[in-house]
Formats: sequence, structure tokens, C-alpha cells
Amino acid sequence: MKALLFSIALTTATLSAQAQHLYELTAPSTPKVIHRGHLQLGGSNPSGDNIDVNSYYMSINGTPTIPVMGEFHYCRYPEAQWEEEICKMKAGGITVIPTYIFWALHEEEEGVFNWEGNRNLRRFVQLCQKHHMPVIVRIGPFCHGEIRNGGLPDWLFAKPLEVRSNDVNYLKYVKRLYEQIACQLEGLYFKDNGPVIGCQIENEHQHSAAPWAITYPGEDPDHTTATYDASITMVGVSVQDKAITRAELGNIHMRTLKKMAEEAGIITPLYTATGWGNAAVIGNEALPVTAAYTYPFWAKPGMSPFCRFKNIQLEPDYSPVRYQTDQFPSFCAEMGVGIQMIYKRRPVVPAQSAEALMVRTLGSGANGIGYYMYHGGSTPKQKGGITSFQDEPMGMPKISYDFQAPIGEFGLEGKMFRNLRLLHSFLADFSHLLAPMEVVLPDNYRQITPDNRKDLRYCARIKDNSGFLFMVNYQDHDTARITQGDLALKLNLQGETLRIPAQGTIQLLKDESVILPFNLPMGALTLKYATAQLLMKLDDRGTEHYIFFAPEGMSPQYLFNPATTRGKHLFTPQPGLNSTFRVTGRNGKSILVTTLTRQQALNSSKVHGKLLITHATVLPGETDIHLLSMDQPQADYILYPSRAGWKKQTTRVQPVTPAYTYQKVGARRLTVHFPDSVAAPQVQEYFLEIDYTGDVAMAFMQNLLVQDHFYYGEPWTIGLKRYREQLKQEDLSFYFRPLKEKAPFLMDLPKQAVPDFSKGSVCRINRVRIIPQYKIKVD
Repeated sequence: MKALLFSIALTTATLSAQAQHLYELTAPSTPKVIHRGHLQLGGSNPSGDNIDVNSYYMSINGTPTIPVMGEFHYCRYPEAQWEEEICKMKAGGITVIPTYIFWALHEEEEGVFNWEGNRNLRRFVQLCQKHHMPVIVRIGPFCHGEIRNGGLPDWLFAKPLEVRSNDVNYLKYVKRLYEQIACQLEGLYFKDNGPVIGCQIENEHQHSAAPWAITYPGEDPDHTTATYDASITMVGVSVQDKAITRAELGNIHMRTLKKMAEEAGIITPLYTATGWGNAAVIGNEALPVTAAYTYPFWAKPGMSPFCRFKNIQLEPDYSPVRYQTDQFPSFCAEMGVGIQMIYKRRPVVPAQSAEALMVRTLGSGANGIGYYMYHGGSTPKQKGGITSFQDEPMGMPKISYDFQAPIGEFGLEGKMFRNLRLLHSFLADFSHLLAPMEVVLPDNYRQITPDNRKDLRYCARIKDNSGFLFMVNYQDHDTARITQGDLALKLNLQGETLRIPAQGTIQLLKDESVILPFNLPMGALTLKYATAQLLMKLDDRGTEHYIFFAPEGMSPQYLFNPATTRGKHLFTPQPGLNSTFRVTGRNGKSILVTTLTRQQALNSSKVHGKLLITHATVLPGETDIHLLSMDQPQADYILYPSRAGWKKQTTRVQPVTPAYTYQKVGARRLTVHFPDSVAAPQVQEYFLEIDYTGDVAMAFMQNLLVQDHFYYGEPWTIGLKRYREQLKQEDLSFYFRPLKEKAPFLMDLPKQAVPDFSKGSVCRINRVRIIPQYKIKVD
């Protein structure tokens, strides 16, 4: 067998001579121990589907899986547009939607609950069910989510009770809330064949809190905690460095809340609780979930540890934690691939940061990933339309909750949407392989500090000699990273030494993050390695067709085990649509392999079992596909397999010319007149784009604030569908505040976004336009 692998099994001396930078990993001699049956989690439904959780991963119907969770707050988005946003999330690779149920939004007035309109939880969950999207409900009672009081109603502040404790008066109100939620979700739980598979109890208990909205300028705010927890309260997600003196009360409170939820009827196979920062947990009855933010607004800018590989199950981010880590899978459910802006801090998150964070997290052993937020929104106002539900004491915008999310406040793709979709596509087809694989780290991984630009950041996940290599050459807040070249990796596996590549070297460009397979079973064949990243697998008329893409700066090479092939076993294709090759196994069965360019992969999604490549946003229906195209009444696409094969196709609709006018009133005011905003059938939505330079921008209708925006160097783009009827009657009115030279957030802005202050503060409206977004059907 070793003789057949002549180009793979090499001596250490030969390896060192061929590679300037040789990096090595050694697989464990014994397999990872996985504990089963100790967690009070999981369940089945009448259709025979079941969910199970062991100490390392989750299984659905016996198959290991890595869920991809994307937070979307139904109450922060117009009800009429929920369905299309759920479909966009599904097209982005999201497989579970978590959503907060903000108590304050549903019970503004004590004893009067509102479950209508944008607060219609039941309708939102039913739409998720229609599109086969599982849901995790985050029932609080405390949520935060940058909502006023963290979601606790204002009127609760006036009561003689201790919030977030087992105070009987507090629990009386929580019981009523839980009973209301249970009523809304009746018949929609997994046990009823519904989509609600999970429930989060409370949030960040004994870790973080929100300021009560009643405060005074210059005063240290009160926080939404029990008095006995006041000294340990934190703002935001971070490492807890204070001793929690009443930890037992926190654990008791969490168990009490879970029992109350179940008694109310909120019964799900999965329960979760905040796991980071020594937060209170619920023993073996709930999954402790973790978080990571590379650009937090609540901390000083600086290189984070979240682009360095480690064993994230045993060393969770924001440790220490309050649970036995080897007894639970690592569910990284609050990954900050974007971030909300506050007035004093406006960190701008690059797309590469999101991709690097998630490649690092998967490589480090995460077996559940989730994003906060995946879909942005707009926070509603309180009754009367004046006071915001947003957490204003923290410096939030009064309405905007865009979060620089993969899908933004008005449903447009964020800059990291496609970077993350690369990973989601991979997980959709291969997480059953990845989930059981254990983490293998280099010996020096603890010495690779955030400012280390010399040593390669890498690790592997391995099971039975098969696995994936993970590499990251990105570090947040680092402007001095360089390309790492002349790289080779040596894997010491059980009975085999594998060199990647077999001959020569590879390079990892600055800011790139990659995942490379080795000893990958592909039908009856074994791929020894590829210097290309796996994207998805298709059924191509009965033949398995594997789609890879070439990382920037890396030449693709595929080496198959000669013992499993008939004929050629080494392939070096040129990336692109003409790169497909066929490999035939010893049993006569063959597979197909195509290597896309990275840009083609970024434009790729899998819809209804087919590969769709397009620059447009993909909006899949139950049986059809539409493309959303900004400002262009046509869209190019490739749909494979199809009769057209790899040939580019173009679909068109009739163009429209929006009839609008606008008027500037001085440097700070603007009105936009667009009465004919009712969309033609081919128009999905109109977007108002305002390119301005200033500090804060505000939009008004009916003399009330309806949207706001903190300047960070990019145009303000507002979806107009939600204002369609109002625009028939009145104009949108805007007010802009000037940007000052001593603004506290200038350090966060890109250099090109900071204007010349030589003539004083700056307030400019540079351009105003309305852009149609076309909806075009794919044949």
C-alpha cells in the first residue's frame, strides 16, 4: 500500500528540503471520547423525525449535523415582508432561525398583550414552517438585543420586586408572559410536527445587563439585575474577571425559569442558555452557547483572539465558564460577523473578518454556528410614536438596528453575505463528515499571538485519517499582515504520512482563509488531498459531481489514491467553467469535479438541488427561483445541471424609470417626493440612496421620526416598500447633523470617510437617487 502512495509517504528530510516553511500535525493515537445519554435533550415528532445531542455534536435522524443559525427579529421587520426575508436567509444557507420575543414590545401596558402586525409571533413561525425553517425562540424574560431595558417592560421598574431573580412577585409576571408565549406557539412545537426545535432561557444571566431607560445625564445608570448581582454586572460580551458571590442563586433561577416554561407548555427538544463569561447555566438540561465579537462597540479597538485556532470545546471563548466543557458540544450561537454602531463608536467590519472568524471557529471544533445578527432590522417605537424601544442610554440609534448584518436593515445583502455562504454551502453537504471529527492543533498553537505575522495559523479536524485542514491569514485590527508563501503541510496520520502538496508549495494570501480536504471519500474513490476548497455536491444525472473553488493565489491540485482509481489520479485544472474532469474508480463508477474561481464561488448557491451562479440576490420559492437585481432590468446566471449546461443565460424584464424629485433646504435638510412608489410587477422594491457626509441623519413622516442613520462613510440606503401608502400622501423629510473634527468615533472610520475639517464641521448631501430592485424569474 505504501508503495502505491509513492508521492505521499516521504521522509522528514525530503520534506524539509522541498519546503521553505513546513508545518506539521500529528493525529491522536486514540479516537476522541464522545459521551452519550447524559444530556436531558433531544426528542422526536409524530412523523418519526428525531433530534439527539451527545457531548460533541447534534444528530438529526441519526445523521451528525452542524446547524447554521441566523438571528432575525420578527418585530424589527414589516410583517408583509417576512416571507421573502425567510427565503433570502434560506438561500444564504441558514438552517435555523433564532428570534427574540421581547416582553416589552408585547406588553407595553401592564396586562395588555399585543400579538398583532409586526408583533405576530405565531404568523412568523408559521411562515418559517411553510419554508421548512426550524426556529429557536428566545423567550427571556430578559433579552437585551439592544432593546430598552433589555426587553423588560418600563412598568416593571415601578414594582416592588427584584428582577432576574426568584422573587415571587417577579416570577408572577414571568409566568404570565410564558403562558402568553405558549399560547401563541400552540401546535407549532417540534413534538407537534412544528418548526420550534429550541428555546433559550433568559440571556447572559449573572454576566451582562442593560441600563434601565430611566436615567439622567452624567449619572451612572441602574442596570437590569437583582441587587445581589449589581457588582458583577457587565455591559456587552467579555471575560468575567469578578467573583460571582451568589452563583447558586443564578443557577437556581435558571432552573426555575426552565421549569416554568415547560409548565406553561413551551416544550422543545433543545434548550439553550448563555455559556460565556461565567454566566449561569442549567446543568445537563440545556446547551450552553458561546459567542465571539471581533469588532465590539463596548470595548477598545484591538486585535482579538478570535482568529487563532484552539480547541473551542475545551477552551470556550470568554472563559472561564460555569459548565463542564467536555460534556457539551460547542455551539457558537452568537458570532458577531457584524456589529451595531453606537454614537461614540462606529466600528466597520470587513467581509474578510467574518469569513476568518467562522473558518477559525469551525476548525477549532464548533459543531453549531450562529450569527447575531444575521438579518438587521428597525426597532419599533412605543405607543404614541415618540419614545423608542431602542436602548438609548447605550448610545444606540433611535431606530436603526442594521448591525452590518449579512442581510441588512432593509433586506439588502451585506458585504459578508457571500463570504459566509461559501461555508454554509460546504456545511449543507458535508457537515455529517465534519461534525464527528476532532480538533488537531500544532504544538505551538498557544504561542501564536494575535500580533504574530510570521507563523501560519492552521489546524485540522480528523476522524479515521480523513479530515479537513483549516488556515487563516487574517487578523482583525491588523494592517501589517503579509502573504505567507512557500508553505507545505505534513500530516502524520495512523500508518501514513501525507504531504500537502505532494510536490512544491502553496501560498496563503493576506486576509485569506481556507479549508482543504484530505483523505476525503468521494463515492468509491479517495481524494488524498486538494489545494482547492470544497463548496458543494450535486446529483448530475445520477453522477456525483463535486464543486470546488480555488482560493485566491492558490493553484488547484487534486491527488486521488491510485489504489482506488482507474487511470489518471493527479489533476491540475485551470479554475473556471471549463475545468470539469472525470475520475473513474476501480469499480468502474466515476465522479465529476469542477473547480470554480473564488469569484464564481462567491456568486454560487444551491437551489432546488442545482448550482446557481449569479451576481443577483437569489430569492427561491417553493418550486421556482427569482433573482433580485439592483438598478439593472436583467440578470445573468448559470444554472447547472440544466439543458444549457455551463452556458451563461440572461433573463430580462421591462425597465422602469422612477419618477421622483427632491429638494435641498440649506445644508441640513432634504425632502424627497415619490408619490408613484407603487411597484410595477417587475419591481421588488424601490430603494432611496442618500450619499452624504455628516454625523447623524434622520428621516420623518407625519412629523414623526421613522428612520435614522449613523454616518460611517457609506451611503444611507432605505427600502421604501414599507412606506408605499404614506408616500402617496406626503414627502419623506430629512435632517442631517454636521460631522465635527473632534467626533469620538473618527478612529473607527475608513480614512476615505474622514473629510477635510480645515473649514470647520462638515455637512454635505452629495447625491440622492431612487433605485429600482427588479424581480426576475429564472426559467
